[in-house]
Amino acid sequence: MADRVERFAASLPEPSLILDAGCGPGRDLARFRKHGHVVRGVDLNPVFVAMANAHAPTSQCDLREVATRFPAGTFDGIWASASRVHLDRADATDVLGQFAGLLRPGGRMYVCLKATGRTGWLDEPDGRRWYMAWDPDEFASAVAGAGFAVDSVDRGPYVEVWAACIG
Repeated sequence: MADRVERFAASLPEPSLILDAGCGPGRDLARFRKHGHVVRGVDLNPVFVAMANAHAPTSQCDLREVATRFPAGTFDGIWASASRVHLDRADATDVLGQFAGLLRPGGRMYVCLKATGRTGWLDEPDGRRWYMAWDPDEFASAVAGAGFAVDSVDRGPYVEVWAACIG
């Protein structure tokens, strides 16, 4: 993901305020800071939040409620790398709309979701999780419908959408 972080960081003027939505332990927060940006993180997992706070201010947050955590138009960029894979279509689409509201007009967004495999519950060594696989065209359409101009769609195991906020 380092190449994608570099690409996203370069698409924004320095310093820009970036929200890492679903930041995990903070790897990308640290990378964006090295590129001269100001970052904030949110994640649902309290263990990850504690780890990510070593890199940037991070709070525990369910992405389905992210718009309640920050004022509208706060961010220049939103980085959402594989963080909505556990949301169903309706919730993931709603979160995209919340992202549009959190971005300043012209703000940039990178978002990726699982595009292969099956949708449903998967038992993993550390628990049971819901996974949602998206058709790339359907996901790009959902991004556009949430208020974004889609710049590009990269297809692979994950569909990656690069976009700018219209509003």
